Amino acid sequence: MHQHPLQHEQDRQHTPWRNHRGQRALRYGTALLGAAMLAACGGDGGGGGTAASTSSAPAIPVRLCPASLDYTTTFTGGTGSGELVKVQIDTTRKTWQVTFLDSSVPRTTGTVQPTRSDTTGGQNVMTGTLSQETGLPTDKLNQCAFQLNGASLDPNRPARLFVGEGVAGGTIPGARIQFNGVLGAGAVPDTTFPYFQFIGFVQTETDLTKIAGQYNGYGFHEVPSKNFQTVAQDYRMALAADGSFQVCDNKTGGTCSQKGKNFVPQANGSLMSANYKAEIDPPTLGATLGRAYLIVGKLRGQLVPVMIRVGYANSSVTNGMPLGADDEIGIGMMAPAIALTQGTVNGEYVGVDSNFDYRTTALVAADAAMLDPFHPSDASLATALKLDFSQQQAGVITTTRKDGAAGSPTGKLIFTGGVFGFLESRSGSPYFTIGAFVQ
Repeated sequence: MHQHPLQHEQDRQHTPWRNHRGQRALRYGTALLGAAMLAACGGDGGGGGTAASTSSAPAIPVRLCPASLDYTTTFTGGTGSGELVKVQIDTTRKTWQVTFLDSSVPRTTGTVQPTRSDTTGGQNVMTGTLSQETGLPTDKLNQCAFQLNGASLDPNRPARLFVGEGVAGGTIPGARIQFNGVLGAGAVPDTTFPYFQFIGFVQTETDLTKIAGQYNGYGFHEVPSKNFQTVAQDYRMALAADGSFQVCDNKTGGTCSQKGKNFVPQANGSLMSANYKAEIDPPTLGATLGRAYLIVGKLRGQLVPVMIRVGYANSSVTNGMPLGADDEIGIGMMAPAIALTQGTVNGEYVGVDSNFDYRTTALVAADAAMLDPFHPSDASLATALKLDFSQQQAGVITTTRKDGAAGSPTGKLIFTGGVFGFLESRSGSPYFTIGAFVQ
């Protein structure tokens, strides 16, 4: 039986490093993380570092996020559960609010309709209290991280939000999903998700003439009605100014097609393509009724396209909706197919992976280290990578494991606007994470 990542978090999708290999990886990862933070803060021997050392004036700490936020600032984004949401926090009143704009996640366990985005009675809005994070290594990091109290369904795994300048990532409220199916199809096993991955932006772009171009894309999808079967996204997209597009699937040798209707700007700050074909087909029941959204963030003078797929499920014809189960959901990221230069993406990034774990990734030149920011001394949670910037496919950085163990997986990294997407295959299952630049 297929195991969903949440169901095997204890044994992981990769073999934990032990003994001397584990300690070597931990030492390497810790040293690299420190080097990334030093370089990002101007301590790499450049002119900025020298000037600071000769000045008698005390250094003014540079914040990694706004000093305060309220609900006038909205982070519009997507989730690993294939939901279009907006997230708001008030750092003075210590409250949070998540509004579901489109979702196929049922509001009530045992059903498929209504979903969390149904606006009846305002139930598409969830709220709670906010706590300042204290478990990160420095005060500078903690002051930009928050716990969303009441959002997680597991008290031992709090939902967290990491806030930057114009971007926020982390997790939003989870859900318990189960459905008995209809006409012998569409059954969903009883599964609890403590929270779901999220990334969102203060500013988004919907002008297709500015977004049109050639992109690489990676992502992670799953199908609840197929026992949460998982599948990777690995593709190239040519997006035109009229919203038409071609997706060339690298998994099938580059087969190209327009997988859905033209992308159309939405009032909520996204672009939507209706009837967007899933990675795993055919649908469990009925026609292709899922939707794809592009949320194109504007960060650091660049565009950051995040793509989600919202599934579709309806078990009754009495509500005027077609009967069907096309419930594949997921999240991915796209980046321009433009060559990258080694060293230009150095820094420390933070995000959440497809195993529902928080990850800090440090990049220095051709080396990378992925660590658990809340358990940095745990060698079994560390991954050291070597990066290849030769780019047979412009904009795609290939990765190998630093330890060079036989049979270790290769991966792919893409970057834009201080955000990266990373895809790797682990034990036959896709592993995916998005990380946003911290420092």
